[in-house]
Amino acid sequence: MTAREALRAGLMTGLRTALQPLGVTVFDAVPVRASVPQAVLGEPGDNDWGAAGIEGRELRIAVTLADEGEQPRRLRACVAAVEAISLPEVLADGWRVAGLSVVATRMVKAGARWTASVEWRVRLWRVGQ
Repeated sequence: MTAREALRAGLMTGLRTALQPLGVTVFDAVPVRASVPQAVLGEPGDNDWGAAGIEGRELRIAVTLADEGEQPRRLRACVAAVEAISLPEVLADGWRVAGLSVVATRMVKAGARWTASVEWRVRLWRVGQ
């Protein structure tokens, strides 16, 4: 399993756990038809972050949240829940989390729909692969 796949699997689990109590449906691709509130996990971009004998990747990935209403109260709660997500120390296939940090959060309104995005920088490594 690649670092990208391991990260996506770990984040999908974390997002579902964090957002389900708020009534948010989490998708791993943009849905054709879905009601709000919803969250869509994007595709990560990655770079080498290795050293001698260590396979390492630095990945950037964002989740996009959508809701409707006069004010973004529920969306703010969703953003806070997403920003508080943590990953287990070890992901699938031996990938270990060296760092997880939120690097950007944005919120905009277009018509009746509010959209927010949270972007993380994640560093993963594994030994002897």
